Amino acid sequence: MPKLTKPKDDEILVPSSPLSAQDERLEKSFDEMEQGSLKTLEDAARQIITLSTALLGAFFGLLALKDAPDYLAFLEIKVVGAGALLAFFVALFFALAAVSPKRYDFPRASLTAKRGILNEMLARKHKFVGLASWTFAIGALLMLSAALVILLFRL
Repeated sequence: MPKLTKPKDDEILVPSSPLSAQDERLEKSFDEMEQGSLKTLEDAARQIITLSTALLGAFFGLLALKDAPDYLAFLEIKVVGAGALLAFFVALFFALAAVSPKRYDFPRASLTAKRGILNEMLARKHKFVGLASWTFAIGALLMLSAALVILLFRL
């Protein structure tokens, strides 16, 4: 039987009890959500990569046409199109940063360190996916505005 000792002045004793079945289910649910969040963030980043590369391909395909459409000569179309291209490149960069592997050094036996690394990983991916989403949305809005200018004012 372990020997009970009196706590020191700077120590605080906190009573504890085993988790109830309901508490264990709650813990398991949060663990699953946390793991699902990592996968969802990476899937979102991969989707932005796919969409950005497809739209960049379409842009460059349009520019490579031998007989370019007349509307590509207008300054406002060039400026808005260049902004959209830049936004798609930046979105691609941020999405790639979200899925790129990063080395994390931590003590293998420390649950506190592992929790910190997991939180850092989630925060990093969330930040880059958010930036990629916003810049992709800006590029899509610029592309839409170029299409509207062409349809409403230049045709």
